[in-house]
Amino acid sequence: MKTISLKKVAVVAVASLGFGLLSVVPAQAAVGTALGISVANTTTDDGTALAATKYTSNPIRDALQISAFEVVASSAVILHLTAVGGTFTADDRTKVDLRSATANFGTVVASHANAATADGAEDPLTSFNAPAVAGTYFLDVFTQSTTDAGAAIGAADELKTTVTMVVVAAAGLSAGTSTALIISGNAATAASTTTDATAIAASRTMANANVANIQVSAKDTANSAYTSVTLSASITGPGYLSWVAADDATPVANSCSTTPTYSGTVGRSISKQTADALGVLYICADGVAGTSTVTVTLIDTVSSVSTQIGSTKTITFYGSPTKLELAKSVWTNIRSGGEWQDGTDADTAAELRALTSTKTQSVTIKMTDSAGRVANSSAEPTVVSGDTAVIAQGVCGLDDGADTTYSSGGTGYYNCGFQSASSAKSGDKATVTIRIVDPADATKYLTVTANLTIGGSVASEVITTDKTTYAPGENMVLTITAKDSAGNPAYDGAATPSAVVASKSAIGLPSAASVYVAGKKSWGSTGGVYAPALGGTFTLTATGTDAAAKTLTASASVTDANTGLLTQIDALNAKIVALNALIAKIMKKLGVK
Repeated sequence: MKTISLKKVAVVAVASLGFGLLSVVPAQAAVGTALGISVANTTTDDGTALAATKYTSNPIRDALQISAFEVVASSAVILHLTAVGGTFTADDRTKVDLRSATANFGTVVASHANAATADGAEDPLTSFNAPAVAGTYFLDVFTQSTTDAGAAIGAADELKTTVTMVVVAAAGLSAGTSTALIISGNAATAASTTTDATAIAASRTMANANVANIQVSAKDTANSAYTSVTLSASITGPGYLSWVAADDATPVANSCSTTPTYSGTVGRSISKQTADALGVLYICADGVAGTSTVTVTLIDTVSSVSTQIGSTKTITFYGSPTKLELAKSVWTNIRSGGEWQDGTDADTAAELRALTSTKTQSVTIKMTDSAGRVANSSAEPTVVSGDTAVIAQGVCGLDDGADTTYSSGGTGYYNCGFQSASSAKSGDKATVTIRIVDPADATKYLTVTANLTIGGSVASEVITTDKTTYAPGENMVLTITAKDSAGNPAYDGAATPSAVVASKSAIGLPSAASVYVAGKKSWGSTGGVYAPALGGTFTLTATGTDAAAKTLTASASVTDANTGLLTQIDALNAKIVALNALIAKIMKKLGVK
């Protein structure tokens, strides 16, 4: 059996083929002794007319005969009439009545003049729309020969057959498969579930640049694109919306305006606007600070049912910064000798935006507006050193918020790195000022300070444990302390030994290098490192990172579980001996032998 792909129509042969043979053959009928019916939709998705469709259960005559088919409610249907065992003449006429088990709905194809066709050739009848209500229907097909011209079609002696048509409900809009995903910024970048879960904050200042956009995808219950929709959306709080159905979910930069003209598709509320399966809803600033929520609703134009698509989106519009504060100190013991705090190449604002395990910051500052909302400045903060003989310079970059491990927070958070002066030596100290021009007064600055020190390379290391004796498998805290040649903590970011090994099997010991901060690195403070299970003394060993690669060692012991048991047994035996002596003494006094 062959299934035909339709535009909103599924035509499927669902019952046995090859019905069509009449129980009564009209004596005067000039047409064939049977009718074959095939079914097709009017057009393909691109509007091209379809050729006649045939259903096959057998490569012989039954190929043109079906007894039942299935369509989607309200979809277009074409019937193709075929002479089986005879011919049609040009004047033969056909009509088709539609009925259910309980009601006759009348003629759907009337007085169709058949083309002159030979045995087996198809003649397409006029198309009609399937009923809007799902259910089982019957098409009574009557054909009148030229000998009955002038008589009503449908006489008892005329050729007739019945076809069962199963109407199924159309697949409607589905909130479960449709999506509305948000992404911040002005770039033409696709939204995702990750960007949809990311907090969005933007300046209240009106601009052409988009604050964010919501990419709307309408789908039906079969997760297929669904076009029979209109869109409504609203924003509660500051900002306005702009809907572009023709963007087909590809955002376009600068789709906002500094002088918007509100209309049906631009404003704080958009109602029942033309939509397609894909479209983009832009979120724009209107000059007011505050927190806003956006809701997207699609309306199924077939069922008129409205459905919220996706979650409610939250956007924070911030005002101008009014305060700077120190949010995080990471590596503040800067490497001596004219090095940057991470000891590699010169830091740039771009590098400090996207932090990694090898590119980190010295400090992170936080900017907020008058209401305490995180806020970006119009330019990167600058650094002023309190002593350029200690700290030569510094640079800051707006955190991108992209890395779940190393990012500082995104909007309002600036990561700053510093370079020591070439003359700086271990133990030197300096205070740096991080500042921006005060948006409220261009003659003033908003400032915050950070205290920095200078550290040298690793000259000595000591490995220690938090206890000298452990129970078998007990959690253990391991610490390595590093100092420079002046006896001060080694610079922040200096590498630790690459591994620590134990003389007895122990779980969780470090197997890769890490970095020192404030001259120390600990493992196991939150669990994960465990003492050996075997009793007795064990030794921890590592190869130092100093110039001589000195071997580091530490010893501790594990109590023998059997030792405690033997002690308990000895104590119990002593009590038994004492009890026996007491019993003997009592028996002696009583004269018991």
